[in-house]
Amino acid sequence: MHIPDSFIPLDQAAIYWIIAIFFIARAVQWAKSGIHENMLPLFGVLAAGIFVLQTINIAANLLIPLPMLTGVSWHVVGAALTAIIFGSPWAAVLLITMVLAVQSLFGDGGITVMGANILNMGIIGGFMGYYSFIGFSKLKLKHPIAMFAGAWISMILPAIALSFELWLAGTFPLKQGVLLMGLFQGIAGIGEGFITIIVFSAIIKSRPDIVNQDSYKKESTASVVAIGIIALLGLALAAPFLASGDPDGLERTAGIVIKENLGSSMTILFSDYSIPGMGKAGEVGAILVGLVFISILWFTITRVVKKG
Repeated sequence: MHIPDSFIPLDQAAIYWIIAIFFIARAVQWAKSGIHENMLPLFGVLAAGIFVLQTINIAANLLIPLPMLTGVSWHVVGAALTAIIFGSPWAAVLLITMVLAVQSLFGDGGITVMGANILNMGIIGGFMGYYSFIGFSKLKLKHPIAMFAGAWISMILPAIALSFELWLAGTFPLKQGVLLMGLFQGIAGIGEGFITIIVFSAIIKSRPDIVNQDSYKKESTASVVAIGIIALLGLALAAPFLASGDPDGLERTAGIVIKENLGSSMTILFSDYSIPGMGKAGEVGAILVGLVFISILWFTITRVVKKG
């Protein structure tokens, strides 16, 4: 669901950037008081984990075996998961911004349109996913069900917003864009829901006090982080071998509704998460480079938060 540079004209992209910058600034302010110092390592590991997970496209027909889903893939976004773990949608805005900034260096989402991608995945996905989860929880739904619903909503609503943005840009026809993106991301939302439940359950199994803010402020998240780092490195090594070569929902929709070639002249670091000429080793290497950049951003944020 990463919009490429060529899909939105610069004047419209600038508007989305203005909106995104406001939310990013507010998210940084939230981090100064909303993330306790003990939770900062977990935030960094989660950002790195979501970066790696987003490089792994999974065939959609593995979720629902329908012919129309053949040749389409999906990947985790993680906005609802982040917001639920940290108890605030501002966490999702900040973390997704970090991930998108690094991904743009690999051509996964454009640089000029990053504001739109932050708006869709971080802001709409984070806020709607989190407050849907809160709302369903208040209706006495069991937490896993509320979490699944919030994660699903965090995928479908950004997809609809994206369809309108690309319609305003003159890139997509509205009805067909909404229909196809709604279908593909609705299916992806099922996977997002299951992954959200699995990851959240794994974290609270190791540290159940994390869900209690008064408690976790007194405890270290070092054990969770250590386990997360080990799992993350293993996942990074396996990612190129697990990822499907099928296009995701946006790419598949674009292939159906866009008749002309919309190329981009932007220079990127390693196209498609791969160092040229190195095969699978180059793909692993590119992902590890991305993790280094995520770590740098995380370190910068920790400096800002601690000063605050």
